[in-house]
Amino acid sequence: MAVLDATIVNVALPTMRVDLHATVSGLAWIVDAYTLSMAALILAGGILADRWGAKHIYLFGLAVFAVASAICGGAGTVAWLVAARFAQGAGAALFLPASLAIVRSVFNDHEERAKAIATWAGIASVAAAFGPVAGGVLVGSFGWRSVFFVNLPTGLLALALAAWIVPDRSAHRAHQFDWGGQLTSIIMLGALCFAAIEYPERGIASPAVWLAGAIVAGTSMLWFLIERRVRDPMIPLVWFRNPVFVAANLVGCLVYVGYFGMLFVLSLYLHGDYGLDARQAGLALLPVAASLSVGNVIAGRLQGRMSPHRLIATSLILAALSAPLAAELLVVHVSWLAIVAALAVFGMGTSASVPPMIAVVLEQVPETASGVASGLLNALRQLGSLFGVAVASAAVALTLHGANALWTVAVLAAAVYALAAALAIVWIGQRNVRTARPAPKRRG
Repeated sequence: MAVLDATIVNVALPTMRVDLHATVSGLAWIVDAYTLSMAALILAGGILADRWGAKHIYLFGLAVFAVASAICGGAGTVAWLVAARFAQGAGAALFLPASLAIVRSVFNDHEERAKAIATWAGIASVAAAFGPVAGGVLVGSFGWRSVFFVNLPTGLLALALAAWIVPDRSAHRAHQFDWGGQLTSIIMLGALCFAAIEYPERGIASPAVWLAGAIVAGTSMLWFLIERRVRDPMIPLVWFRNPVFVAANLVGCLVYVGYFGMLFVLSLYLHGDYGLDARQAGLALLPVAASLSVGNVIAGRLQGRMSPHRLIATSLILAALSAPLAAELLVVHVSWLAIVAALAVFGMGTSASVPPMIAVVLEQVPETASGVASGLLNALRQLGSLFGVAVASAAVALTLHGANALWTVAVLAAAVYALAAALAIVWIGQRNVRTARPAPKRRG
């Protein structure tokens, strides 16, 4: 639900505009309020999961998300809808990192944990691609409010099952809460997301974009000073001395830059230059969604048999090669079967890199800090998706032609994936990290 709600709303915007008498900027904030809130608070959600228990934060965040979804579905004005979308994002920021922390704590066997992480990543990846399809079907059949009301039965079922099934692990409250680090990180991430969201529309000369950049720079330095001096930092700076931890997080960010940039321009090209309507364009992306699921299954089976850096690098190289190929096949209008094959390789390569990357990150930190590590990784991935869309939007605005924009973004995605593969080989591979074995204990 957390990932689906980032994309499912887009196809409902035209009917929202008529029903709510919304302006273009109002529609933009209906979409962006959720992304901004989740990205800014997701690191804090990981901290809270470690401090007060992953299960408790998961249930609380899920409840907030469900209530906010009901308010979104019943909203009569744009202002109410935007406010409820902010609350939705806050709920997602709480339960998303907590869910991964639960997976880390429940599965003690490293091979089983690798498969569980692959399942977790697969569901999230499929949701990202399936959002426009689900949104098109729901809006066409039940109206725009259904894209929010659909969260209620799912959310209530998840609440009941989690309360019953998920074990209540002990929380870790011995450490002092780092209020300074929390506040500066929220402001820093919020300003960074604002700049990424607003840059394509306002341009580089916009005072608001420059102000957001200045806030990011100032709060980044302040956060670093606070974390150096506080007794119990929210993120131990010693983690960043570990090249494996740094590389795996960077890989996660770069993969989302390439994937979401490509998904954005693909949707526009299929709907515009390729001549498909909104529902047809959504259905045309179904092969990508299906291949994401297949890629995660493959990754789950190969983890433990293949070193993480080789699995990550091989997957990303395949995706890097297939992105420009898919763009070329779409531009020259060849057989749709060939296009589907190229898009499927792109999706499988992307998704197969995610489970080993997540597993590497979690293996580098103590289990008691898995919520923090998950929150940091998810924050960087969220930022990656925002920057990917921002770059794709800029490419569309600058090239003015669908084929040129598609080619430009495909080449950029290939370059980003190649860089991520190189990071995996050089930084992760040199340490010979194997997620099928217990990682050595590190000081938190």
